[in-house]
Amino acid sequence: MLDGVLAALAPAALAFGVVGVVVGIVFGAIPGLTATLAIALFVPVTFAMEPANGLIMLGGIYAGAIFGGSISAVLINVPGTPASIITGWEGHAMARQGQAPYALGLAAVSSGVGGLVSALVMLFLAPVVARLALTFGPAEFVALLVFSLVVVVVMLETPLARNLAGCAIGLALGTIGLDPVNGVPRFTFGVADLASGLNLVAVLIGFFCMTQALVLAREAAQGARRVELAFGGVRGAWRVLATVVSHFRTYLRACSVGLFLGVMPAIGPESTPFVAHAVEKRFSREPERFGRGSPAGLLAAEASVSANVGGSLIPLLSLGIPGSGAAAMFIGALTLHGLRPGPLLFTERGDVVYAFLGGFVVANLAMMLIGLFAIRYFAVALLVPKGVIASFVALFSLFGAYAVNNSLFDVGVMFAAAALALALRAVSIPILPVVLALILGGLLEENLVVFAITVPTLEALLARPIAVALFAVTALILALTVWRRVPGHPRFG
Repeated sequence: MLDGVLAALAPAALAFGVVGVVVGIVFGAIPGLTATLAIALFVPVTFAMEPANGLIMLGGIYAGAIFGGSISAVLINVPGTPASIITGWEGHAMARQGQAPYALGLAAVSSGVGGLVSALVMLFLAPVVARLALTFGPAEFVALLVFSLVVVVVMLETPLARNLAGCAIGLALGTIGLDPVNGVPRFTFGVADLASGLNLVAVLIGFFCMTQALVLAREAAQGARRVELAFGGVRGAWRVLATVVSHFRTYLRACSVGLFLGVMPAIGPESTPFVAHAVEKRFSREPERFGRGSPAGLLAAEASVSANVGGSLIPLLSLGIPGSGAAAMFIGALTLHGLRPGPLLFTERGDVVYAFLGGFVVANLAMMLIGLFAIRYFAVALLVPKGVIASFVALFSLFGAYAVNNSLFDVGVMFAAAALALALRAVSIPILPVVLALILGGLLEENLVVFAITVPTLEALLARPIAVALFAVTALILALTVWRRVPGHPRFG
């Protein structure tokens, strides 16, 4: 662990971490661009880097993009990312009262605090989870993977049937290629390039990048209003720090909420600030100020979102299960460098993992300092025309899909994935179940085959209490969800 942390303090690692934070803040500040998009665009860029440096840069992008959304949310009440909606409620209200620099300073420090807490928890908790996972057999892995897929299906706000359809589509896409048991080609239709399956990076770029480029191009063609900024520098850093210190309990509650929800698959940073904001309002002595410029509400929202970032990476590194769409992009980065996320990652390439975790701590420190003292320079990102952004995203999407294997076939896969994503959006099928099922489908199939052989009877299954407990919790969650969504339930009254 110590060697990895020291590697994160090397000049090159520090530089890549800071660059990642800067890139992430710019992406997050521009409405319409997300952390998922930023990471997907830069995954191919890390191909020529050392694995640790590439992951550190992506971690900085993730943390910076989540915070960057607060810039437009505070200044013009347009959240740069979906996770910044609550920040817009509180921060823009403060801006209208002439406290925009104060609000942005609070957002910067709060994001840094939440990120640091989650990074430290990752540093110590992820290895523990990984060691626990080493005791897992095929039965436990099947139960865990089924649990993750079910959580995705039931937690999203879209109708259950559409979530199930998305999950089925992802599992079907995962079957393309060679059968892992018999080695027989499946659904390749005689195309040799499909024998190894769909290139995950190309698919993710098509899902999240090229589709967003098309959406931005349409908005540019329709004509978007020009953003007007009234912005001053961050003054009164001591006032910001005094407020932060006086709200210790707020941070404790918000970070706990963010970490817990981040570990759960499908509960990304978008919904986290709503929960943390509601929890803090219940504990506040001034609940009437919430939604009208409450510093406590702003602190809770920003800290919980950044804590969610680290929380979503814990199951990714230790179990191979991404906790959010953005975290799923790290699967592509790890695969690109020949690394397989899961419990063996800590034993086989512990140097890379601990360097990344140490770099994530440094990236959050850099984000806090940059956000506190240089935030005004990033506000100009709001002035970039959407047509220019769309062209930039489309160009990088083409480059990224081709660069992974130097293959035009992967570019075609990217376009096919983009077309599928647009079709799914047209029928309101969410993309997250598709992505998670595609990532986990192969692992589920491999373990399911071994599970069927090694656990042939119910008695053999009952001898594995962890697997039984996971199956029971999965069944309970599914039953409760179906019961709550039937007509006549009080929720629908």
